[in-house]
Amino acid sequence: MEILPKLFGSKERVKLMRLFLFNPNLYFSLSDATKRTKISTGAAKREISLLEEIGFIAVKKLAIVAPETGSLKKKNKKSLVKKNVWQLNPDFFFVEHLHSIFNTDFLAGREDLAERFKNCGKVKMVILSGLFVQEGGTRADILVVGDDLRRTSIENIISIIESEIGRELTYAILDTREYLFRLTSSDRFVRDIMDFPHKCLIDRLNS
Repeated sequence: MEILPKLFGSKERVKLMRLFLFNPNLYFSLSDATKRTKISTGAAKREISLLEEIGFIAVKKLAIVAPETGSLKKKNKKSLVKKNVWQLNPDFFFVEHLHSIFNTDFLAGREDLAERFKNCGKVKMVILSGLFVQEGGTRADILVVGDDLRRTSIENIISIIESEIGRELTYAILDTREYLFRLTSSDRFVRDIMDFPHKCLIDRLNS
């Protein structure tokens, strides 16, 4: 996933563009954007300003209730403040082209994800489904199977992936025995993954 940062100028810009492209119906405040993309506030301000200037995103002022502190705390009165939020501009001329480019770029690098799970315990299988194969019918985007799994490490990795692609992921972590039981008993959750298009990044169950 190194081509787009070089093409578009910075990793921060690419992360923000993915965030807006893949969540076209949502508004994001500055704090929302930094939390989702895990980039600094300064970088987010700079890149959002540029994206707004070229018309890629549109700004909206949202009225919110300010916290009641000190002299602002008055009975039956609430102080409203205006907060900027941004959303993808659907009329931006290159939206469809950019969406296709960003999606293709991410899918082309999906094999690199396997390396990230190597220190997460005895990982026997990692399956990508759902949005990773452009198929929305499954119940999970990532399934991790193994023994003595480091759940916190896996969750941290998934959180980083979410920040890179600008989407929240649905995932499941199963130990080997539970996975095999579900598989042989035609468990609906597992079947919904295996019966739809999917890709095995790691498959050591038969080794």
